[in-house]
Amino acid sequence: MILSFLSALFVQPAADAPLLVASYHYPGVDRRAALAPLADRVERAAKRPVRIELFENPDALSQAVCDGRVDVAMTNLGAYVTMRDCPAVTAVAVLDVPPEILEKYRGVLLTRADTGIASLGDLVAKAADIRYSEVLPGSTSGALVQAAELRTLGISPARFAETRRSGTHDAALQDLLTGRADLAASAEEPWRKLQAAQPARAATLRLLWRSAPLPPGPVVCREAAAVPCAAIREALLADDAAGAARALSVGWIETRGSERFRAYDEATYAPFEPGAA
Repeated sequence: MILSFLSALFVQPAADAPLLVASYHYPGVDRRAALAPLADRVERAAKRPVRIELFENPDALSQAVCDGRVDVAMTNLGAYVTMRDCPAVTAVAVLDVPPEILEKYRGVLLTRADTGIASLGDLVAKAADIRYSEVLPGSTSGALVQAAELRTLGISPARFAETRRSGTHDAALQDLLTGRADLAASAEEPWRKLQAAQPARAATLRLLWRSAPLPPGPVVCREAAAVPCAAIREALLADDAAGAARALSVGWIETRGSERFRAYDEATYAPFEPGAA
């Protein structure tokens, strides 16, 4: 944290240098295209050129923001809660996600019916033999909320015999279905789709746990003399920002159907702490 603070002090963009608008990769999704309309609004609000960069995963994005290497970022919940206390980081807007989509954005823990694991309590005794699949570092609904729930049992993924990174939520389910894993973390929506499309295969799995609804990550801005975060906030909350909102909603499944941005509300995010979101 000290190094991040020093970096934030000295890594200040020159007045004519491009601002960096960033997020993280996700397999099968063109997030560079999803970010382009947001970058355009940032460019016009800041009256400076911008460039787009995608980091390997949410954890890498969070570190880059904290180090002062990113000026504006589209986050997920997991990345946001690990960066929000870093120097000069402020949330400027959040996609206004339809209530029916928000209700569905949850994390689940699933096991195969043939493992003998009938409840979360069984994980404690069987931990040393469990092969676990999660999505990727910093995935909110495919790693972090499950890790937080496991901690309430006194265990962590490090206790398992093996932990693999599937890369996507669908792939985590496939790890279970093909016998590569005994326990998997995933968003709930792919699990719902599997139940609808392949009920017989879905019946071979058992739902152990389902999280409460999760809010999406906000757009954040790193305050600096050459970064007009207030103007960027106004540009996103303006009535003509629908195009940028729609483009982002294509890139993040938990925000599908968003037509505009809304103001950030700290009360929504207060329950989520680093390592628990």
